[in-house]
Amino acid sequence: MFHAFLYRGEENRVEKVDDKGLSQCSLHSDSNQASPLCKVQSFLWIDVSGPTAAEIEQLAKRFKLDPQILEDIRAKEGRPKLHDYDDYIYLIFHALKFEQDENHRLDLQTLEIDCLLGPDWILTIHPRPVRQFDEIAKRWQLKPEWMKNGPAQLLYELMDSVLDAYFPVLDKMDEKIDGFETRLYNSANEESSNSSMSGEIFVLKRALLEIRHIAVPTRDVVNVLLRRDAQEGGHHFAAFQDLYDHASRIVENIDTYREILSGALDAYLAIESNRMNAVMKRFAAYSIILLFPTLIAGIYGMNFDDLPKSHGFWNSLAGMCGTVVVLAGYFRWRKWL
Repeated sequence: MFHAFLYRGEENRVEKVDDKGLSQCSLHSDSNQASPLCKVQSFLWIDVSGPTAAEIEQLAKRFKLDPQILEDIRAKEGRPKLHDYDDYIYLIFHALKFEQDENHRLDLQTLEIDCLLGPDWILTIHPRPVRQFDEIAKRWQLKPEWMKNGPAQLLYELMDSVLDAYFPVLDKMDEKIDGFETRLYNSANEESSNSSMSGEIFVLKRALLEIRHIAVPTRDVVNVLLRRDAQEGGHHFAAFQDLYDHASRIVENIDTYREILSGALDAYLAIESNRMNAVMKRFAAYSIILLFPTLIAGIYGMNFDDLPKSHGFWNSLAGMCGTVVVLAGYFRWRKWL
């Protein structure tokens, strides 16, 4: 399924283009077209969601796409990148979706977006609908002048809307990290341990690492766009600089959260180690307390044929009880019990 929009700069209006109109629509950049529909300062945006093989072939034939691009689109490259093919550039970036079920389990989904930018056309391909793109299409139809700066401006809006959606995801992760810190503080004052916390911390760290694997290359892609625009006159320098700042903030936030999680994990392990030490001290105290009665009983039981008649039993029993009371009092004073 695809949506196509033709922006007519001279008339300052946007019109939707259907499948038939797309095949008949000629662009100013098409050298074999004598009277292009897309004049100077006008351009075409084609947004394809869940494309079929026939649709990909149609687009490849229409825009003369390199076979390597088709291979990357079909194979889901996975890593953000940018390739310059002279007549157009091909770049990949990712949208994020973050959910948490009733059991507080994390569900992080990434959506690859393949984008091709030509002189007067832009093509976006993704396996599922992207909510931000639908909103941009609606706003663009209401305010056509919004895209008067050409397809590079639309590329900025598309990438900016996707990167802006990273921050609510990171905010949710920040809230979860705050929850870890609260639970750590409470568990330090409790006797029982929270064995599930370490697993939750590792899951969140893995999610942050997954986001970082796409955020860092995305920042590099934006940096290439920034330098490319500067070489061509810097017409969209401010827009791409804003994109670069967003990507840098995302990477910095991820690195900060990972450091906080590493500290939280270290604190959790320290708390568990202290709790284990306390348990071992209790066991050691009980073992020492039971040692002396066992020693007294062993001496009397192994070294006398007959237990002394004159108060021997009661004296040994009193000695056992006395050592137990004294040692228990001592260990309680040392806070081992």
